[in-house]
Amino acid sequence: MTTQDDLLIDLINRTEMEGGGPRITVVAHGAVITGRLAPHRRWATDLAERLGDAGLPDERFAADFAREAGEIPDYPPAFLHLQGCQLISGASSLPAALGESFRLPLTAVSAWSVG
Repeated sequence: MTTQDDLLIDLINRTEMEGGGPRITVVAHGAVITGRLAPHRRWATDLAERLGDAGLPDERFAADFAREAGEIPDYPPAFLHLQGCQLISGASSLPAALGESFRLPLTAVSAWSVG
């Protein structure tokens, strides 16, 4: 997003304040990605919990996401956080099912839609 999109920033901030956001579809570097807009804290907390499950080889990274969950988000935000993501289309090496959580820099967003 080379030009600051105040409407998208307002949508992200409302999601942060209210604890949940709408489904959003974004275009980033030619890839079309859809998911539910998530507050920064919930996104990081969910990842910390998932990585912290006993027996997973990635549990050592849980503390990093727990620390991230405790940080105050930037204003204006630099990232949007999605949950329940899917790659809709695009010439990309991303898998079709992106997983539960995805973080995308706003500078990569060239278009978006809600609904």
